[in-house]
Amino acid sequence: MYQAIAQAIIKSIMADEYPTKLPTEKVLMAQYNASRNTIRKAIDVVFRHGLLRRVQGSGNFIIKQPQNTKKVLNLSIGFDQSAMVDGGPLVSKIVTFDKVAADEALAQQGNIALGDEVYRVVRLRYLNDVLYDLEESYFPRAVVPFLSSESVQHSIFAFLREAYGITGSTTENYVHQVRVDAQRAELIGCPDGDKTLCLEAINYLVNGTVFNFSKTFFVYPDLELYYHTENIDLQN
Repeated sequence: MYQAIAQAIIKSIMADEYPTKLPTEKVLMAQYNASRNTIRKAIDVVFRHGLLRRVQGSGNFIIKQPQNTKKVLNLSIGFDQSAMVDGGPLVSKIVTFDKVAADEALAQQGNIALGDEVYRVVRLRYLNDVLYDLEESYFPRAVVPFLSSESVQHSIFAFLREAYGITGSTTENYVHQVRVDAQRAELIGCPDGDKTLCLEAINYLVNGTVFNFSKTFFVYPDLELYYHTENIDLQN
């Protein structure tokens, strides 16, 4: 339940319903008909997504994005919801949707076993009719037994959360510049060998099982990156 409340709070923050800070726990308890413990767990999720700044004795303040641009990719929350700030949601054009057996390259990329069957979803994503990214995403069928043509048109993670209760525990992100090959260059409309920003990600369940891995090539103009970290006292 707390995950659903967290998602609702995130949507409210992205819609600027809370311009300065979150309502008190008591107000949120009444709004969502939930216990204090559930609300605190939901707020923890929102905090880990990099949307809140905690001030002891004063509450949870909304973290504002940089004022010089709205084109900020929040890696802590995911680019589907991050794009909502700039007038989303993202609109998908499916290039490939099928099932394949993981070869050596995919097995290494996704930290899965050679030959594991995965759903492959390749799609172009658009924001305000402008190409945002090329996404190549894979879902091991041992964890995700079914994806529909309809589900891959929208937020796949939202579908996984609603259909299977999959929310994920940890994510490994690697951001780097790459030169695109001829096939990818044709899809995103750039010269073969052009450099672009690439995000490689692996998403794990709480038991350490991979449920998704992907490569996303960003082409949206003037995109900036934001990432939230929580300092941990290593002295104790």
